[in-house]
Amino acid sequence: MGQRRFLFVVFAALFAVASPAWAGAGDEHAEAPAGDAELGGYVPGAAVLDGRLLAPCCWNQTLDIHGSPSANALRKEIRMRLKRGESVEEVEAVIVERYGEKIRAVPKGSPLQSFATVLALLFGVAGGLSVWMLLRWKRRRELALEKASGSKVDPKRDRFDDAIDAELKQL
Repeated sequence: MGQRRFLFVVFAALFAVASPAWAGAGDEHAEAPAGDAELGGYVPGAAVLDGRLLAPCCWNQTLDIHGSPSANALRKEIRMRLKRGESVEEVEAVIVERYGEKIRAVPKGSPLQSFATVLALLFGVAGGLSVWMLLRWKRRRELALEKASGSKVDPKRDRFDDAIDAELKQL
């Protein structure tokens, strides 16, 4: 038993030491995204475009989370254009014209936008119905308790409250 425990501890330690090295191996885009300071600070509208557009190197992550050099260059270009006074829509149109519609995270006319709205409304209605049903069940329970005892039951009082009141009267 002692030898098994020792081997387990050794393998666990080796795994803990080697895991971070394996996690980064082979990731050509492991470079952290450049901070806002390097890209010229906060620019109104830049975060919106970073979330709408995909990185042009691999087409699977948006610019706001991707850290490749091409994504950093595109983020820089977006901020420079916005600082020059171009609108968010103009900058997006130029980039879409250059890379095509596939640069958008959610393409125009995609049913995903309307599906998200419908889904949010459905969850809101379901939540409202759940609250209504819980209140109705609580009301029915109180009515059933009233019928069973023959008098109006105060759900906040129980037999212990009556015992305490009786003891207080004796004092």
